[in-house]
Formats: sequence, structure tokens, C-alpha cells
Amino acid sequence: MARYKLTVCYDGSDYYGFQRQNALPTVQQKLEEALSTRFQQRISVHPSGRTDAGVHAIAQVVHFDVDSEIKTSSFGYSINTLLPKDIAVTSCEKVSDEFHAQFGAKRKTYLYKICLCKIHSPLKRKYFHVCFYDLDIAKMQDACKYFVGEHDFRAFMLANDEKENTVRTIYNLSVERFDDEVHIRVTGNGFLHNMVRIIAGTLVDVGRGRLVPQDIQKIIASKRHVGTGKTLDPQGLYLESVEYEY
Repeated sequence: MARYKLTVCYDGSDYYGFQRQNALPTVQQKLEEALSTRFQQRISVHPSGRTDAGVHAIAQVVHFDVDSEIKTSSFGYSINTLLPKDIAVTSCEKVSDEFHAQFGAKRKTYLYKICLCKIHSPLKRKYFHVCFYDLDIAKMQDACKYFVGEHDFRAFMLANDEKENTVRTIYNLSVERFDDEVHIRVTGNGFLHNMVRIIAGTLVDVGRGRLVPQDIQKIIASKRHVGTGKTLDPQGLYLESVEYEY
């Protein structure tokens, strides 16, 4: 039995998230079906983490075990013929039996995309959160520094989501504007459910003037899901990369 690591790109628009669900299309289901067909045995994939319905991935990482040797350099070409066009394996690597896509992940980077539009933009609705107002990018950039470091991010999770440990470390958070697009990029050692989308919504409130950058400190210290921005749409979120040490 050998273990392999796959890097997977997908458009999450038509899926109910990554994790397999009964009677609903998911990315995991499509991957496992393609791999099981390819190897003529039941294959289970283990991801670096789940993504919600509508969320995309530039480089999701999964691992699986199979009792076959794979030619890794060309595996992507062959398996992609069995996958729908909105999912693609971009790389394949043989790893040790100790490698685990979820528990071995050291850093994850998410990208959140916002489109600044004065009117509805049908061609961007599946891939951006659309703002019909301008944002003060300088204030949003100033607010980023208050998120960086190790904090209890209980305030930036769903109020009904119960987790014993809500301490996470954010290594970097940035906001950049490219014409009518705003990109929020965050790297951390892990994220709570909807944490990135709530951070993005809070930064948008700073950009709109509803909050000032210094308010971030108070919100984090409160450990209460009160005063944050709204949880932004899933379609603007992309899992950009997952980093390992091995």
C-alpha cells in the first residue's frame, strides 16, 4: 500500500462543499468516484480541510492510499479525464505513510475576492463578493495589523459553533486593490468555521467607515460575535495554498 498527495483545483459553484454528503454533489464525491474508477477499488481521500458550499480552491491538498504504483508525472492528465471540468488534479506526489493532509498542514493561505461594481455584474457573481460602494483601502490595510499574531478568535466564528480551542495564529493579512477588484489574503496556522469570511466582512466595514481600524482590538478582546462585519458570501473565497514540513 502506498500513499499519494494530490493538489486539486476546483470551482465550487455547483457543489455543496468539499465533504461527501448523502444525495448532494460534493468535490470529495467526484474525486473518490474518479479514483475508484481509475484503480478499480474503493478509494477514500483525506483533505487538508473542508470547504463550504460555493467556496473554490486554487490548491486544495488531499491524500489517499492505494495498492498500486503511480507514475506521478502524468497522473494528473489521466485522472482529469475522469473528473468533471470544474475539478482538476494539478500535481501528484508519493509521500510517506506518516504524511497526513489535514494533521500535517502547518500553514494555510486563503484569498477573498471583492468586486467593486456600481451595477450588478452577472459574470462575476459566482467568483466575487460584489460591493456596490467604494472602500477605503488604506484604512482596511491599517486594520490588518490588529489581526496578526496569536489571538483567541472566538469573536470571528459563528455564534452557535462550539469549539474548545479558538486560539489561532495569523502570520500575514493583506488588502490590495487591482482596478475594480480588492483582494484580501490571509495566512494562518488554521482557521475557525467562517473565520476568513467574517474577517473579510469586518474589513469591509472598516473600508465603509462603519468601524475604525482600532475597533479590531476591542472585538478580538470581547471574544463575542458582536460588532464584527457580516459573514461575506462563500463564492468570493478561495483556498490558495497549504504548506507542509516534511
